Amino acid sequence: MRSFVVGIIAWFALTVTASEHVAGQAQELTSAVLGAITTEHLDTHSREITRYERPSGSPGENAAIDYIAATLAGAGVPFEVHEFMGYTSNPISASVTVRGTDFDPQAITMSFSGATDGVEGIAVDLGALSDLPELEIGTGERLFVRDTRGFEHVRGKVVIVTGQVRNIPTRVLQELGAVAAIFVNPEERLNDLIVTSTWGTPSLMSQHRLPTLPVAHIKKSDGDRLRAMMASGEVTVRVRTEVDEGWKPLRLAVARITPGDADEATPYVLLGGHIDGWYYGGTDEGASNAAMLQMAIAYHQNRDQMKHGLVVAWWPGHSNARYAGSTWFADTFFDELRTRGLAYLNIDGVGQIDAERFGASTSPALAELAIDIVGGLTGQTVRPGRPGRNSDQAFNGIGLPLLQFSHARSEEDGGYWWWHTPDDTYDKIDFDVLRTDTELYVTAISELVAAPAYPVSLPLELDALADALTEREAESDGALDLSEARARVDRLRELWTEAFPGGLVTEDPTRTLDIAILRALRPLHRIMFVPGSDYHPGPGIYGRPLPGLEPARILAEEAPATDRYGFAMAQLLRERNRILEAIDQATRAATDLTERRAGS
Repeated sequence: MRSFVVGIIAWFALTVTASEHVAGQAQELTSAVLGAITTEHLDTHSREITRYERPSGSPGENAAIDYIAATLAGAGVPFEVHEFMGYTSNPISASVTVRGTDFDPQAITMSFSGATDGVEGIAVDLGALSDLPELEIGTGERLFVRDTRGFEHVRGKVVIVTGQVRNIPTRVLQELGAVAAIFVNPEERLNDLIVTSTWGTPSLMSQHRLPTLPVAHIKKSDGDRLRAMMASGEVTVRVRTEVDEGWKPLRLAVARITPGDADEATPYVLLGGHIDGWYYGGTDEGASNAAMLQMAIAYHQNRDQMKHGLVVAWWPGHSNARYAGSTWFADTFFDELRTRGLAYLNIDGVGQIDAERFGASTSPALAELAIDIVGGLTGQTVRPGRPGRNSDQAFNGIGLPLLQFSHARSEEDGGYWWWHTPDDTYDKIDFDVLRTDTELYVTAISELVAAPAYPVSLPLELDALADALTEREAESDGALDLSEARARVDRLRELWTEAFPGGLVTEDPTRTLDIAILRALRPLHRIMFVPGSDYHPGPGIYGRPLPGLEPARILAEEAPATDRYGFAMAQLLRERNRILEAIDQATRAATDLTERRAGS
């Protein structure tokens, strides 16, 4: 069975090269835009933005937004600053003490952790995160632990576990009945993180995902000391956590760059990155914010060379409100994005000192573009990964194809050790690296807004879908029949390749053809990334293709007479219907497009 990456490479070998892709008007636009972006520009913007600690809704975040707005205004770039209420959670403090000892390590709590004036319990060591039981994620809603056997002793206890704090382990420990959890960092540091699986501001449909379990985080050496005490006998631990959770006014700056002769219906590419950050957020994400700001100015200066528009958004609420800003934008501008949105490019964590290793995360339709650009600019061959449920990727329900580049330090050099710590300061930015990273994004944006052919690949999307269908059927041990879905994918691929044998579509003077291509792509993207409703974000826990078919493995695990088997089969049959309908929607859109081309 072909993997996602193998399918990409096979398609890549049969299609045009990077030099053929990046040509003509797109290449000219890239050169012009890069000419207006200097390391001095990037340095100036980064210095201003990283002057402030920027948790969402804070004076520091607002000062950074004010700087961005003033700079855009000074350059004549059209922009707006939206204000809305978001549900945020700021971790304030935590303490971990052992009764009868002087043990009082440095500790922090997490965003959306349960707050407590103090809860005590006998300490229980559960080892590493990988030793915890799994959550049942068949529905993505009312999650529960699949098998609690062997974990009955956790109820009423304070649990010690090694690993970075995450939302699924927090939920598992809460479901097991722990009264508090202490996560021991595998390294000698503390990283601020978030422990809810909600996506965006919680709704009545998702508020149950807000955890109630108090969570503390301590360094490796303190975890070693605590475990040494436990080895000598029973230890009673007291955990206290303080969290400021509730509604705060948030502000979202959005720049809108349109071609010189554009009207209000012009399609656009969306570029986004979060403005909030833990502490001063040098590389997470002041450097990205600086690159976004200068890109907005440079594209505005060269807008007459653009065929499509560019919208640049500085998301609030990424770190301490679970992607509230990008989700608010998706909810508020859903219809606009559905009718005009071409792609979403997320930028995050760029400009790191000593960065060496390039990478990309893409939906299948943009994987070829990512391979071309990174290879052409750096000489490195990348194998694009599937975008996870992170990085403000709030647009899957709309059906926007995704693209994000990465440029990271090697683990041998210490990796990205300052991530989500007070050490992520201005000095962690290398402006030569940031310039290179910016060039990757400029090249991709120019291809998307100016190239004669819109660089998405429907065949790659179909290949990835076919592979996912085969894999999910195999997981069910053949109990789930997906042969009809695969057959419809094959027919759609044949239709498309017969109509566009070169894999590319020629320029459309009316500028509507690219959106017509997206009408065929959107239904496929949704089923590949969205487990249920396209309008209500699912939890931030899915990472595999066709997440709505996640229960397929249950058919191989359970006997057909069990309730769990029957409930899983009911859900899978309904999801299969959703998949068939999506393929049919894509086929109708592709048929309309081919008939339109034939008649032109």
